[in-house]
Amino acid sequence: MTRISRWAARVIAIAAILFLSMFALDAFRPGTLWTEAAIEFAVHLLPSLALLVALVIAWRIEWLGGILFLFAGLSPFLLLSNPAAVNLMLGGPLLVAGLLFLASNRLRARREDRR
Repeated sequence: MTRISRWAARVIAIAAILFLSMFALDAFRPGTLWTEAAIEFAVHLLPSLALLVALVIAWRIEWLGGILFLFAGLSPFLLLSNPAAVNLMLGGPLLVAGLLFLASNRLRARREDRR
């Protein structure tokens, strides 16, 4: 069960990062200079880069990564004025990944205590 929750958290986190990265493609609009579009694209990818750093941390230190992903999942609700359904779509997978990282860490700790 530990391996399933660990890998499910990783897969969900990667999928969520890829999903959020797709929104950076709106930087490429007709009539926009290539340099402007490239700068906008890079700026739009900054949240994905931060989440990628959180994933690298979670890969090594699950409890810390779980907390980082929980905060990232709550951020749309706290920082954006979108409808709740939109915020859930943006932050929900990150919340699930964070909970799975925390669960995986707890299951692993319990298993090590039994030994």
